[in-house]
Amino acid sequence: MDSFNEQLVVRKNTGKHVVKLVVLLLLIFSAPAIFFLLGVNGIGTRYFVIVAVCAFFFAVYGSYYLVTGMYVEYEYAVTNSNLTIDRITAKRSRKRIISVDVKKFNTLRKLSESDAASKSYKKIFNASITDSGDDVYAAEMHLEKFNGNCLLLFSPDEKTLGAMKSFLKMSVKTELMKSGAFGKPAVSSSKKPAKSEGDSEKK
Repeated sequence: MDSFNEQLVVRKNTGKHVVKLVVLLLLIFSAPAIFFLLGVNGIGTRYFVIVAVCAFFFAVYGSYYLVTGMYVEYEYAVTNSNLTIDRITAKRSRKRIISVDVKKFNTLRKLSESDAASKSYKKIFNASITDSGDDVYAAEMHLEKFNGNCLLLFSPDEKTLGAMKSFLKMSVKTELMKSGAFGKPAVSSSKKPAKSEGDSEKK
């Protein structure tokens, strides 16, 4: 029987995303502003004003498209050993980022600086909530399509990690368990007997 798990996460926009948006908006509205100034100052023809008005309406539509495009979601779907990730922009467009067999993962761990700084990858797939943090995981794999090592950045919750668990390589699974990805229940249960033994000694 096939197993299936789905998770939807929303990307957190950073200052970098906001700065990029502001720059694009300034560029979009600069065109109608320039045509309008040329037209009213007599430097260009009177048609420049008409062009400026038309360009302004296009700029308004373009800015709306860009602003709403800041809302990005990632959909993780795990079907047996296959992981697919789609990027959903403003709930209007969907794009497949990656479809991969998790058995190909050589490592899967929480993102560290060494993942991006000390290694080079043929392709980096970014589908994480933030650029860094405890909720970002890095998965290394060799993909024939790109003829080299690739890196996937995403933010799976415990349920998604659990859906992939039985299909991961033993070394990868062990690495995750050491990091506490599957170990929260186990750690708490292991502490309880220790307390009970201590309590029994006191008694």
